[in-house]
Amino acid sequence: MVKMELPIQDTIINTFNVYGSISSILSNNKKCLPWFYNNFIQIRYVYDWDTFFFDNHHLLMDNCPWLNHHVVPRFVIESKWDSIVDFIVDSLKLGHYVYLYVDRYFISASTAYLKWSHLHEIFIYGFDWESKKFLIADNLSDGKYVQTECTFEEVAQGYNAMKGNNHFFLNIHLLSKKEEEEYTLNLPQIIMSIENYLNSVITLDVSFKEKTLFGQNAILFSVDKMIEDETKRLDKRAFHLFLEHKKLMLSRINYLIHENRLKYEHVSESYKNIVRRFEIIQNMTLKYNKTKDQNSLSRIRNQISDGLNEEKLVLDEMIKLISK
Repeated sequence: MVKMELPIQDTIINTFNVYGSISSILSNNKKCLPWFYNNFIQIRYVYDWDTFFFDNHHLLMDNCPWLNHHVVPRFVIESKWDSIVDFIVDSLKLGHYVYLYVDRYFISASTAYLKWSHLHEIFIYGFDWESKKFLIADNLSDGKYVQTECTFEEVAQGYNAMKGNNHFFLNIHLLSKKEEEEYTLNLPQIIMSIENYLNSVITLDVSFKEKTLFGQNAILFSVDKMIEDETKRLDKRAFHLFLEHKKLMLSRINYLIHENRLKYEHVSESYKNIVRRFEIIQNMTLKYNKTKDQNSLSRIRNQISDGLNEEKLVLDEMIKLISK
């Protein structure tokens, strides 16, 4: 087989590679939408990493009903294949998408290329044996999730540069589609997750040891923390995640209206204003990172505070309507 390309679609969410990879595999399957709408509601901030995620970020691959997820240790690959390239090609031939960590220093499509070491995931969904290239996806375009290509050698160098005994970075993940006949919207779960987000309720999690904050309080805390240090750039990933959260919430509301015949179009109209506000906030943060205009920091903070207050009013009303 000279060429192979496993199917991918436009992403539903993509702030981080794992979101983009999962949703690019599944987004064309309407049966998967209830899973997206049942989840991706609560937001989690991790102190040590100074980063926001959707809740249960680390469990998504294992808990998506339409994905088979296999973890292959590095020692298995090294004992059975001559190179990481051969393993990836064989996996793709068997219908498995490949998700692994590499050092972006060796990936020519990355801004880190030949400049600095940067360990990051890439998602591989195809190959061209004649040109010796893989089809990959990652947040490579100034943080934007894009599909592009890189050479076999780049991936091999990037993966082989991963040293040490940290299996988190050395293991390779294989993803393939599986059929799930029944998966429905879970209104009690949606209500509970929205309430937890609005009230910043801690998620009990036996598999996560890092100190975390949750929900709207986490957003305000971290934004205040970012703004206090006027010498730092604002983390655009955080503001992209906030906006994705609002867009997905609006999509969730519209899905409830159309698929479940729930009569609250006015809630959708109100929430559109929140999406627009967070689009403005994202643009303000991007502008600040270029201009370093200190006066805009307080405006960003005020916009976020007002937006979250407005969001709470709208979502509280939505919960009452759903509960009826």
